[in-house]
Amino acid sequence: MLQSMYSSVFSPVGRPTIEEDPEGWWIALDQQTLERYNPQNPLPFHPHRDQPRDFYDELCNEDFILEVVSARRVTASSQLDHSRLFVRFLVDEDFEQDWTTLSPEDQEKHFLAAFAAVEKSFDYATFLASKADCPELNRATLFTDRGLGFIELMRQCVLSDNNEVPSQPRILVDARFDRIIGYVDNDPWQSRAALNAMARMTRSSYIDTFVFATVMAVKGAEVTYREMTTEHSKTKSTLKAYSQMIDSVLGKPAGKEYKKAEATRRKDMGLYCQSCLKPEEKAIDGKMAVCTPCKKIGREIRYCGRECQRADWKQHKPLCGKPLAALADIHIRSDDKGKSKRRPDIPSCPPGHRRSPHVVRLIEHLEANPSYDYLRDFEGDDFTGISLDEVAGASVFIYMRNVLFTSTGPEADRALLYVYRVLQNFAPGGQGELGLQKQLKREYGMDMWNRMQELLKTGPPYVLPDITRAQMDAVIGLLKKTPRFTEELMGYVIGEGKTMMMRNMAGPAKDVIAKVELPIDAVPTPTLLLPSLARRATGSSAIGPNFSLPTPIDHADEMFIHAEFCNLSEQIRYLQMNPEADYMIWGHPDSPNTPLGLQFTDFTSASIFLYYRYILFKYGAFDIDALVYMIMALRPVLRRKKVPEEVWMRQLGREYDPGYVEIARESIVRREDGKEVYKRRDGKIFEMGEIQLREKDASIRIMHQLKALGRFKEVLENLEDP
Repeated sequence: MLQSMYSSVFSPVGRPTIEEDPEGWWIALDQQTLERYNPQNPLPFHPHRDQPRDFYDELCNEDFILEVVSARRVTASSQLDHSRLFVRFLVDEDFEQDWTTLSPEDQEKHFLAAFAAVEKSFDYATFLASKADCPELNRATLFTDRGLGFIELMRQCVLSDNNEVPSQPRILVDARFDRIIGYVDNDPWQSRAALNAMARMTRSSYIDTFVFATVMAVKGAEVTYREMTTEHSKTKSTLKAYSQMIDSVLGKPAGKEYKKAEATRRKDMGLYCQSCLKPEEKAIDGKMAVCTPCKKIGREIRYCGRECQRADWKQHKPLCGKPLAALADIHIRSDDKGKSKRRPDIPSCPPGHRRSPHVVRLIEHLEANPSYDYLRDFEGDDFTGISLDEVAGASVFIYMRNVLFTSTGPEADRALLYVYRVLQNFAPGGQGELGLQKQLKREYGMDMWNRMQELLKTGPPYVLPDITRAQMDAVIGLLKKTPRFTEELMGYVIGEGKTMMMRNMAGPAKDVIAKVELPIDAVPTPTLLLPSLARRATGSSAIGPNFSLPTPIDHADEMFIHAEFCNLSEQIRYLQMNPEADYMIWGHPDSPNTPLGLQFTDFTSASIFLYYRYILFKYGAFDIDALVYMIMALRPVLRRKKVPEEVWMRQLGREYDPGYVEIARESIVRREDGKEVYKRRDGKIFEMGEIQLREKDASIRIMHQLKALGRFKEVLENLEDP
């Protein structure tokens, strides 16, 4: 109510109206805006600026605060609806292309239609006729570069999270406007803060609604608005309370006419449900129920049914029948069917950072598909989901992805390089590579893409700054809240246990290296499954651990004859076809008849696994420690690779004897903290990393063999030749 009174006071006499002369109205308002926002000019008058404290306290009574709360809820909900629409048009329908092909005359026609719709809906504004405080809507700005100025404004109106109503309305900040209204950061005067928050929100809502109305005009849809309120019953008492001030501002004759018009306007305003914002339709559904405790103190809070009242109770309870908090967080029940719970591994957007519409759309789909870490090849609602199945790889990728979701600058440039290289594994060559580049350019912008390209000139390899244990623990803590990696992370306690430095190598050529301090207890061994080659390596290719195998040893005194218990011929034959594989696995669902080569991509894990493989090949299952280690190392890896445990256990039974395999399997137990340990026959208990290496010379030989094969070059480059 106060806002409409101020608008009528500050509307210049003789200015063209939007109804009679739209073009003249826009020209006049542009000129007025330029004068108001010229930093060389003194600040124009505004009734909220530089007033004594009593002024604000008198205005911000219970009735006004209820209007503020109502406006904030409706604004936040509208912003979400508009943002979803803008994302759909910008991302899926290429609205930018359609818009920039329009002639300037057609663009102006749509702008004027939008202004007419918005001016009609904004009868009460806290500033000069609304448009005059929106320099973003000046002709020169909107028409910049064939109309791309409007597209940029449309992007600014996209929320950073389209999955739920924001807890606060999004504010399009303008420093000059803040000075005009007397805005104060962290204002200690709550009444002044409420008035200025309403002014900032109304300005932002005007711009947002203008953009929405323009888009609808382009689409040929007519936009109509209906003002909403929480109550009609107090119109007379409210007008009476402000009567003296209205008369003093407008004069008695004009004040009388204003109060009469305001009473009519408020009567026409719609009532709505406090929880879902559904308008009350008395003729169809009857009157909405009103909260009894609030009604007793003269406040009307409506609900369209018990479900909405229950949904809003957590938010409403602290203020039920009590004074309102004008700037409290907003909670509105969503009616979206099948909406997923928020993913803990996707961060909220920090203040000051703006996500592109393509990133907002990406996050929308990631929220609905929580098993994926990224999505590619968008065609409308169709896409390819990408999920990393190793804790280490997933944690580093999510860390880098979230840097992109929350920041810009050098760290984000490096994160883009890492994400790009990982996604290249899922977009091999040709159109796949071109499509990936196009997607990332849209999501993060050409400026960041070009800076990332400059990084590529520094390598290869491209070594990124270290990722600390604290940073990894933060991501792993988020993963623990998801259904993924439940088994792997069951026994891990954030912040506890030893760490290891791992070089996480990304990309088809493994040329981007992220050095990561990983907690050992939380990170199962990173691995790859490689398609098997069909021919044994020969000549210079016949090098590495798979060609330096031990001579089998019998233990005749213990009645263990290696050849009677072990059958490793097929394992060795395929290992020598695949020199870079650490073990051959049969029975994967994607390759049921042909083995796949399992490769450990971390140096420490690979070298230790190869040591125990060497011991098993030498002594067979007679060395039960080595067999237990192999089972403990393979179990989490093959679970993630979707190889059924009974399948690979049968394989080990064929290779090392079913009886010995069963003994080893039964020796692996789970502690109270959920972690698997080895309970040896002598009663001693070992975690997997505590099982001792007995033949250290063999471990050193394996390192030299890996160096000769060309694996782990960065780690082994300083290893002296034997």
